Amino acid sequence: MTINVGDTCINTCTFDKTGKFLAVGCSNGEVKVMNIEKQGEVVASFKAYDKAAVSSVLVNQENNALFTSGGDGVVKSWQ
Repeated sequence: MTINVGDTCINTCTFDKTGKFLAVGCSNGEVKVMNIEKQGEVVASFKAYDKAAVSSVLVNQENNALFTSGGDGVVKSWQ
């Protein structure tokens, strides 16, 4: 399978605890969550940072929150 996020670069990625979803953090500040079982269909997409790239993404142990860090040094929590 090939993951395509358009005209930006993927800086980081992580699977959720089920292995069904892949979250990718992009150089344009966007986060995309993809369903791997459906050939990478995007199930969520949002702008995490306006003026910084996403440098890391992490899913918590309970599998109900996503954390991002940006090139601006800010860590955010998404639920």
